[in-house]
Amino acid sequence: MITAQSKQSLLFGLLISSTLIASTFYSQVSPGGEGLLIPYNSWTWICAIVVICSGVFQIIIKNTIVLPKYWLYIAALPLGIIISGFIIDSTKPVEWLIKIGFVLGGYLFLIALFQFKLSRRTINNILYGICFSAILHSFITYTQVMGWQISRLIPNSADNSPISLFQQININATYLTTSFFVALYLASCAGIASKNLLLKISLVVTVFATTAVLLAISSRTTLVAFSVSMPLIIYARYSQFKLNKALSMTLIAAFILGICAGANLSKGFAKYETKLDTQRQHARTYIYDLSWQIFKQKPLLGHGLGSFEQVFQEAKIDYPDSDKLGAQRFSHPHNELLIWLIEGGIVSLIGILIALIATLLALFSLGIKRGFTYLALLFPISFHTQVELPFYLSSALWFVWITILFLIHNHQTIEKKTQLSHALKKLISVSTVVISALLIAFLIHTLASLAGITRIMFYKNVPLSSLTTAKNNMYFQSLALQFEFTGFLYHDIATGNTTATQQFIQWAEPYITTRPDPGLINNLALAYRHLEASDKALALMSKAAKMYPKTATIQQRYLEIKNNVPISQFSQQITTFAERNQSQATPVDKSK
Repeated sequence: MITAQSKQSLLFGLLISSTLIASTFYSQVSPGGEGLLIPYNSWTWICAIVVICSGVFQIIIKNTIVLPKYWLYIAALPLGIIISGFIIDSTKPVEWLIKIGFVLGGYLFLIALFQFKLSRRTINNILYGICFSAILHSFITYTQVMGWQISRLIPNSADNSPISLFQQININATYLTTSFFVALYLASCAGIASKNLLLKISLVVTVFATTAVLLAISSRTTLVAFSVSMPLIIYARYSQFKLNKALSMTLIAAFILGICAGANLSKGFAKYETKLDTQRQHARTYIYDLSWQIFKQKPLLGHGLGSFEQVFQEAKIDYPDSDKLGAQRFSHPHNELLIWLIEGGIVSLIGILIALIATLLALFSLGIKRGFTYLALLFPISFHTQVELPFYLSSALWFVWITILFLIHNHQTIEKKTQLSHALKKLISVSTVVISALLIAFLIHTLASLAGITRIMFYKNVPLSSLTTAKNNMYFQSLALQFEFTGFLYHDIATGNTTATQQFIQWAEPYITTRPDPGLINNLALAYRHLEASDKALALMSKAAKMYPKTATIQQRYLEIKNNVPISQFSQQITTFAERNQSQATPVDKSK
């Protein structure tokens, strides 16, 4: 018989699973990129907001708040970032708000998890859900590698990149790597022998599928994660593995078969050598070096939240090894700590370190073997943030990582009576519902805006009215205006008018100071040339050529402006319509 408590536990487990698992499978046609340009990120946050809201109501209903022993120390992480964010002015208020909301929301999600008083069975069921999720993502990745077009909702690239629905190779690889070690953890939990056969099979399939796909992906991050986490979990759980030799041997066989399948699938071993080539290996060295120099300019409070892209690109101009950084525009330094040092300074770092020390204390208090087990689960995502994408660009990894932190801190909790007045309870309840509703409405509006932007980018003869929703969206407004103004600029050039060109310049000049996008810089130079402001065009492109020494489109436009080449002879063909002008603003004749 299912009790009311069991039903409640099941409901909370499903709510949490919707954030960690179900939301990662949401998909709609999109251009890809970062942040909310990836559709699943919005749905992950929608689900997380519901979890946070539910946690608040648990506190109100029970008149008790459950906290981890080191909750105040963990709170130093968002607090340090918020302090530096409020003291230093930001030139990007939207990004400032998004980053503070991301960190604060993560902390609230962590605290919310404690309010549900999840049983060990419920927690393990959530982890089993992650394993089932990894199996499905592995299958999706396999179809991408094979070039199968099974659905328009599954993103595919020309080179058959293994990106799954995450639309980024290393996020996919780290999610699967973490799932691999979650499977080993579950296989060594007490009572595994009496578990349902389907659950045991899911662990074996998870090990096989993730191993095969990860070897095909051949991520260096995965290689390091396995080198660290595998010895940790084998040492920590060896005695448990010995208790169930049949399952352990089956897992070993699945791992070996996965290696064979992965090597055969995509010549995985050879790819490791390719990805470890000298040029790419040294590029990160220069990124970290320049980032460290930028941090030293304002070490205490940083340059302001959202400032990295501006200050990094500006610093490239006088950096002697700028040509070794590659052709791309950088929105992050491939290191979580460095981006917070640059944007939030030592103040934000102190908060991060306090939270880190609190987690290490919690790990040590659990004993070596249990501590090593959780460290093995925590390491893949933690390492990913230091060499690949920061957390704010991947909601899936952020919330899985927070859930692992919950596993660590859940062994030592304290309960406190809230003693809230009726009026205050009502105020908190109403405020929680209203704020949650507004945030969810914003995220749904963001998805609608993304749909309009995608139509403009990928389909022919789409009216600019498709951008109306995006122009009224806080997150996508700038991108929508960039599409609109660029289209008007091209129309001016095609028809010989100048009115829209002047409007484009008025909008673009302040915008490129905070977001020096190569495509927009090229179009601004184009606008200057159209108005015969050759001196401004040359000054702009001279600076851009130093900022982007390896970007072919920038160097080409610089030579065209420098040599006074007529617009009609530019390598960029100017027509009425523009396609994919988000990144490179290269117009395409859609009549062909």
